Amino acid sequence: MSKKVLVVLAHDDMKISRVNKRLVQELESCDNIEVRDIKALYPDYKIDIEAEQEAIKKADKVVFQFPMFWFNAPSILKEWMDKVYSLGFAFDVTQDGYQRRELDGREFMLAVSMGGHEAAYDGDYKSVDECLTPYIYTAKFCGMKVVEPFYTYRAMQNLSDEKLEALAPQFKEAILK
Repeated sequence: MSKKVLVVLAHDDMKISRVNKRLVQELESCDNIEVRDIKALYPDYKIDIEAEQEAIKKADKVVFQFPMFWFNAPSILKEWMDKVYSLGFAFDVTQDGYQRRELDGREFMLAVSMGGHEAAYDGDYKSVDECLTPYIYTAKFCGMKVVEPFYTYRAMQNLSDEKLEALAPQFKEAILK
């Protein structure tokens, strides 16, 4: 039985995307992968909480795919998390403390594209993992197993068509792992 994967795509404008658009196209042939473009689904930010929670319940693995903006994800992903990872769904509060719920045991993966090159996240700036700590620790708090991320660098500069074409099947393989 193949793993069911939910890709929560958070991109402000997929029409102008080059990298994320190509990566999503690579997944289109997979019956076991559902891609939910939350900006297209909810341009008004009015998240259908029940629909999103049902999509999660069907998944073994949840992937957040987005371009990094100012060392973070697009704001719609935060809104999505605030609404969907709700008390009673993602966790409960009991006399003994927090209790994990629907996310417990599912895999969690980040698939993030950055405009700069990898060295831009060394030295004076935080590493990509440090920038994305809230997503990683939210997943851990909810009992998810955090798996190796898929990072794409130079999305806005010097990522050749050939390199992007080589990355697309690697992305698909990472998602299905």
